[in-house]
Amino acid sequence: MNSLINYRLTGVRGAAFPNMHIQLPTRVLYINGFKGVRKVIDKNVNPADYGDMAPLVKFGCAITPGVVMTPISSILEACNANLNPEPLHVRWLRGFTLRLVREVIFGVGLNQMSDHFEQVIPTDYSPAIRNAGGSMIAGVVSGYLSHVPHNLSTMKLMTPSKSYALLLHEFSQQRMGSVKFLPTAMQSPAATCLSIVAPKGLLVRTTQVVGSFVLLNGIIHLMGGVHWNRNEEDD
Repeated sequence: MNSLINYRLTGVRGAAFPNMHIQLPTRVLYINGFKGVRKVIDKNVNPADYGDMAPLVKFGCAITPGVVMTPISSILEACNANLNPEPLHVRWLRGFTLRLVREVIFGVGLNQMSDHFEQVIPTDYSPAIRNAGGSMIAGVVSGYLSHVPHNLSTMKLMTPSKSYALLLHEFSQQRMGSVKFLPTAMQSPAATCLSIVAPKGLLVRTTQVVGSFVLLNGIIHLMGGVHWNRNEEDD
């Protein structure tokens, strides 16, 4: 899926499964990391103990899995960077800033957002359906919100010499064909807006995130249902 997204962004088709000797063990660490880090935090940090600071501590707990997993994600992305000739140990840092934003959104979506939407679904449905439904809704939201940071971080990884401002301009130019009917003065702003609201490759990225959420949360549910809620564990 990452290779397909890169192809949609650059127009250059690379290997479908590059550097798999690195990707496989790294991805195992990646997919376990989000839930593992959350479990450690939930076990050792109770925001209610911090009084007026509780909301800030809760926010910090929510974003920590994404922050911790960003270096791992960067290695995976670097494995797919077919246009960057730099060695892997150098190019994995390219686009790190916006990748951090992407991973925070991904982590909050996989953990807190999935739980929230699962609880919103009526209890008339089976636990498995509620789990899958909550994961799908959270995946759609997270996929949409994280798409622009993902695209810009990937483009920065491919061409590190370019600034984010220039990359955003080039990214928006891909949507110029959709706004040709507008007056000339409005086309560039409209293309920029469209590239953010409906970015290229959105369906592929969202499908990837939804699939990840359903698989990860579904496997945990099938393995016996890990209770992440502190109150449930205390009970």
